[in-house]
Amino acid sequence: MAALHGWHPGEVAIQRKLGYADVVRDHWSIVGSFMPQQHRIFHTSNLPFIPLTTLDDDGRPWASIVSGSAGAIGFVKSPDARTLSIHARIWDGDPLLDTFKAWASLKNPQDVITERFLTAGLGIEFSTRRRNKFAGLIRGMQRVTASDYQIDLAVTETTGNCPKYINVRKLVAFPQTQPGIAYRNQNLSPDERLPDEVRDFILDADTVFVASVYNSKKETAAEYPSHAGMNARSGLPGFIRVSPSDGRTVVIPDYSGNRFLTSLGNIESSGLAGLTIVSFSTGDVLYLSGTAENHVGPAASQIMTRHSSLTTVKVTGYTLVRNALPVRQQPGTSVERSPYSPKIKYLVEETGSEMSETEGHKANLQEAVQLSSDLAVFKFKVNTNPGTAGLKIRPGQAIVLDFMDWIGPPRYRHMADSAPESINDDRVRTWTVSSAHEGQNATWFELTMRKMPGGAVTGALFNILEDYSLNQMGHLVKFNGSVSAEIVGITGDFFINSDKLDVSWIAGGIGITPFLAMIQALEQRGSRAEGDIFLVLATREPEIMLRLIQPALERMAPTVSIKVEIFTNKAVDMEPFNRQNAKITVHQGRIRPEYWRGTSKDKEVFICGPNGFGDSVVNGMQAAGNVCRGGKTWAVSWGDAIAVKYPESCEETVAIPSSIASSVGGLFGD
Repeated sequence: MAALHGWHPGEVAIQRKLGYADVVRDHWSIVGSFMPQQHRIFHTSNLPFIPLTTLDDDGRPWASIVSGSAGAIGFVKSPDARTLSIHARIWDGDPLLDTFKAWASLKNPQDVITERFLTAGLGIEFSTRRRNKFAGLIRGMQRVTASDYQIDLAVTETTGNCPKYINVRKLVAFPQTQPGIAYRNQNLSPDERLPDEVRDFILDADTVFVASVYNSKKETAAEYPSHAGMNARSGLPGFIRVSPSDGRTVVIPDYSGNRFLTSLGNIESSGLAGLTIVSFSTGDVLYLSGTAENHVGPAASQIMTRHSSLTTVKVTGYTLVRNALPVRQQPGTSVERSPYSPKIKYLVEETGSEMSETEGHKANLQEAVQLSSDLAVFKFKVNTNPGTAGLKIRPGQAIVLDFMDWIGPPRYRHMADSAPESINDDRVRTWTVSSAHEGQNATWFELTMRKMPGGAVTGALFNILEDYSLNQMGHLVKFNGSVSAEIVGITGDFFINSDKLDVSWIAGGIGITPFLAMIQALEQRGSRAEGDIFLVLATREPEIMLRLIQPALERMAPTVSIKVEIFTNKAVDMEPFNRQNAKITVHQGRIRPEYWRGTSKDKEVFICGPNGFGDSVVNGMQAAGNVCRGGKTWAVSWGDAIAVKYPESCEETVAIPSSIASSVGGLFGD
């Protein structure tokens, strides 16, 4: 039996804004009016805690957290298909305590104020990504002990839910909690900001529980009754942003889902939302509530770069409770990230200063050379609108390109297990620029890129190159300019300065791309260039890599001394390259940890390559005492896109997000 008579006006409004109204017009009938047996078993036998929506005296929704006193499964009972009875430990600071006070103040508990005691819950089994939702009313509350409560819920709506973005965790009971309120302000003044620690807590989150409410109007209450909502949003750590300008507006990007949009529909109607974030390592719980607004299309893109749908919550009240949740991630286990989670996007005000300078530039594919079946150099011409400042690219920096107009948006699919990254593909990619344009406006640029299996953008670029009738390996192919991309920005602090250099550059495979630009820049400086360069390259394609760097080495000024050491498992058919100031040596096999003992300990070190390669190099150099001796080490890892700076002491490292600091897009673009 369906619980609803149709989507309420707020749900219909947001479905129309996003273009889904016709597709999901009748899907409201999926929402049931009672719990199937499997849902009852799930809530009572699978869950160590449940986020539960509750409303405060001002009607603001909050996401409470209910669990058993020792964090064990079994704190929920279901005597029938429309009832859940919860025996929960509630700690000071949880918003459900205020709901209990309101309940206890009722002269006659039978005279329940319906709107005040609306509730909704979400059960997530984090080890399996299974989840189910329910909504209804609180029908009874009583204190059992000083901190334990009995809560009886009347369930009126139930549905299964999408597991798409859940991050898998192994959770275990942790009964030794000592909850304590660290911060609490239920009513922020207009100019107040969230404390730095609270903002950092939000930025570290990969999961947020979202409480919402729909308050019906009298004339439509029978058809669209008031109800609460509870949902979760998940992604990579950092997917939730906080506005730097006001320090209290939380921004949550909307990812593609089942298109029901029930939470967003409630927000569209009420303009309110509650957000709760849990640290599964410390048990800390952050509760937030505030005014909320959905933003679609250009309005969203003005808030978050290249994102067309999001929700903002301006926090009006918050509480941070330490060491509260009696459930923790099992020590020694890691988080399995959802393969559907898209890359983190930043707010326009976070990246605006670096991106705004590139407005008015487009890139058109001019020519390309295919180096192997999956490696090619693509040259783009820069087209600049009149009156726009020139495009500046420092050697080693990356360029962000938007190919949406050329490739087109992806076809909507709710799930795509064979290619989950395609679901939220915005066609925006970042690559390191492998050509040098030091001290001049870039009117063209080159990208040395590898074709990624299943990659929407590299796949399209390689397809047109391979389909070109005149294409031969190693031969130049010219294009008519029909392939175009908008230049979104130039980014990265992974570049050389104009001073005399004393550096070690260490590259794994395609990680050579920033160093290609740096070598070309040194060659272009002519007699002004000074430096001692030590380049170490691990590659399966030694001949190709040598062809890329050798022309610049042959023209390098004698004031630059450069030594190149190549490690490969392939035989290299080349004559020794030796000049007075440049020498190339080829080693068979991998780079062994002991190799670093014989290298200089006083150079500034730049490392670029896959995660495992970068970790191996840093560990080997640290063991040999080659880093952290007054110099710097910048490491950019392929997988996590993180730049790590080692200061003078190895005791401290500073992680810098790649899109702001050191994005090396030759590694990340697909």
